[in-house]
Amino acid sequence: MPRSSPAVPVVLLGVGTWLLASQLSGRSQSFLTTAPSSRGARTAMRGFKEDFADWRSSLSSDEKSLLLKQAQKEFDKKFRKSEEMSKDLPEEKIESFSKILQKFFDSEMEDYKK
Repeated sequence: MPRSSPAVPVVLLGVGTWLLASQLSGRSQSFLTTAPSSRGARTAMRGFKEDFADWRSSLSSDEKSLLLKQAQKEFDKKFRKSEEMSKDLPEEKIESFSKILQKFFDSEMEDYKK
């Protein structure tokens, strides 16, 4: 008859102790708990998504292509030195986007404080 490892009784004792402790605690605890979902976060994200879609639809095709090209070639050293990389959107478009971001960050801050 083969001898069992001395670790087997120790493991069985540990599992038994854990089961006993979990039964005596009176409340069920799971290993992984879920955080309560906040409906405000989903609402804020939905609001941001709609606002961002509206802002994006207000861009002209030239502005969209400029942003796309700048994003795609962000890490191209030659492009970063070009004049096209230094072009910006009109000031009113930047301001409207900053308002959308500020609204999103404010709602996230409120959710964080809760």
